[in-house]
Parts: sequence; structure tokens; C-alpha cells
Amino acid sequence: MASATALGNDKYKIFVELGYDERGKRIRKTKTVTAKSDRALKKAMTEFEIEVSKKTESSKAENITFEQFVERWMDMYVKVDLTVKTRDTYRCYLNKGVLQSLGKFKLDKIKPYHMVVFFKEQKENGEKSLKGKYMMLKSIFSKARKWGLIKDNPMIGIDSPQVEKRDREIKFYDEKQLKHLLKVLDNVYPKHRIQIKLSVLVGLRMTEIAGIRIENINYKDNSILIDKTLQYDQETKRFFLGPTKTKRPRIVYVPDVFMKEIKEYAKQQRKLENACGSAWNPMLDENEKPVNLLFTKTNGFPSHPDSLTGRWREIVERHNLPHLNLHGLRHTYASYAVSKGVNFKVIQEQLGHTDIKQTLNTYSHLTNKDRQTASDIFSAIL
Repeated sequence: MASATALGNDKYKIFVELGYDERGKRIRKTKTVTAKSDRALKKAMTEFEIEVSKKTESSKAENITFEQFVERWMDMYVKVDLTVKTRDTYRCYLNKGVLQSLGKFKLDKIKPYHMVVFFKEQKENGEKSLKGKYMMLKSIFSKARKWGLIKDNPMIGIDSPQVEKRDREIKFYDEKQLKHLLKVLDNVYPKHRIQIKLSVLVGLRMTEIAGIRIENINYKDNSILIDKTLQYDQETKRFFLGPTKTKRPRIVYVPDVFMKEIKEYAKQQRKLENACGSAWNPMLDENEKPVNLLFTKTNGFPSHPDSLTGRWREIVERHNLPHLNLHGLRHTYASYAVSKGVNFKVIQEQLGHTDIKQTLNTYSHLTNKDRQTASDIFSAIL
């Protein structure tokens, strides 16, 4: 707010307060004006306040650091237009070397050379996700340029980091191990047993399993509509239903015997809800209506999608199963289907891959041992 002190002869000194500096000293701007009426004085005070505000904002923009701009980029772009998962991924990238290297730089002082040095150091230190950091930095500086905070984008002309591709071996259970797992699961807590079976017998991702609602299940044709995933926002500490990885809904099919097991579990869930009465605490949607999740805690509140990871490790250790991470169960579904000659198009649709090339590139090597058998069929006519 502006204030004024009379100096005599229709002259006034106008003050605009800007708070205090880091030493506790008051920051204020002053200007002497001539005003022959209260109306003229008020107008002069308003104009000076606007003038100071513009200069202050301009000064802030010129002196903004990379770290300060990143927070604005997060608030004005990432949180508005991108997913929570993307936001959390960017936070992870920023905290793994980006802010440490670039955070204190004045935004408009960062040059292409600094970016070349940054990626060189990242590579030498064995840091991961270089391509992800590259794309994030392109977005950050593109917005800074678009919003008028920098004249030149330091990422222009910077090549994407060349990272040596690692051939990741796909790990899964073979048929014998799969049969053993299914026997072991007979002695596992029903909720975890069914979740694991949905991964290994149906090929679902954990967030997809956690996002299944009762109304998604079609007992008549043994199918489940997969249209949402259960997500958790670390900042707001709230669960919400987000899109699938491909942002496309799909229908997956469940073995008949297993669907009966799911149906019985859903009935027990309904009984639990009725027994809890007012103590039942379900997740609410954006309209404050209860979400009928298939898998919840005993009071109806959602379990974190990542919680099954810990339960799965315990099951593996307790029953001396071969070491396999949770995603390996999804690979087990695909590998078993391939070994039994299931059409790759069917496997693609069940897994929710956007392109059959992804399915073929991931699992086609599993058929290598069948190639000799395939060629042997011609021996009979030679």
C-alpha cells in the first residue's frame, strides 16, 4: 500500500512499502509529487504504486534463479497440464543432480556450454535417466523462453545424451514354477492371493489391479473393464483414480475358475462393508461419492498400490520361491501364453500394449526354441 506525507505548497512525498530485506531493513520506494487536491494525490499514489510494482516484478524476473523458476514451472505448467506421476518423476530428476548443478544459476545466465558440462558430468558419474532429464530440461527452458524470462534457450542445439542400451533379461516363472506358485497361493491371505493371480493369470499392472471397482467386473462373460488406475498424490496425501498407462480402457478376460474366486471375494467385501456400517471409510471421487474398489483395507479405505510389493517379497521368502519381482508376474503371464501358442494380438490386447510391435519386441524371443520344431514339420515331405 502507498502512503503520503505532506511537505507543504501542495507537495507530497509518496511511500511504497516493499517489506524487509534479509537483514531486517525496511525496503521502501519514494517519490515527490505535486497534487492540488485529494483526488489528484490518490491518483498519483496509485500510479506510483503500479510503477513500483512493475519495476519490482521486472527486477525479480531478471534475477530469478533456475531453482526459483522451476517451482513456477511446476505450479503453472506441470501441475496444471501433466499427470501426478509425471510431476513426481520430474521431482525425482530434479533432486538427482539437476538442482544441485543448476539450481543457483541465474536463469538468463545459463548457456549451452553449461548444459554440455552438466550432461558430461552426469554421464561420468554414472547417473541414470539422462534422456528423461534431457526432455525435462527442454521443457523447462522452452517455457522460460515462451514466458519471456530468457532470450535464448540454452537447450537449442544440445544433442540428446547417448546412453548405451542395456539388454534387460526378462525374468519370469516357467510352467513348473507357475504351477508351484499357484499351489503356494492357496495358503496366502485372500486379498493378496487374488491380486497376485490377477497379475500372473490375467497380466494386469499393480495400479490397474488396485483401480478395479466392483461394477467393472462382468461375471457372465468372465471379463473385467480396465479403465482406471489407483494413484496416490504425495503432495496432497490423497488417493485418486487416474487413467491407464496408455490412457485407453480395455477389457481383459479371466479364467472361469478364477472368476468364481473373485466373485466370492467380492461377496465377502460386501459383507465386511455391511458389518462396518458407519465405520466404513471408502475413497471418495471428485463428486464426493464412494468408490467401490474391489481391494481395500478392512475399513474400506484404499491400500497403496505399492503395498503389494512388500507382501510379494514376503511370500517369495516364506515359501522359498525363485526370486522374481512383482512385474515378473506379468511377464510370466505373457511367456506362458506365448509358449501355449496364443496369438500375439490377443496377448497385446490383454496386456494393454498400444502397439503389437512392443509385444513382439518384448516376447518374440521366447519362441526361438520352437523354431526348430516348426522347421521339422517339413522333414516328413523331404
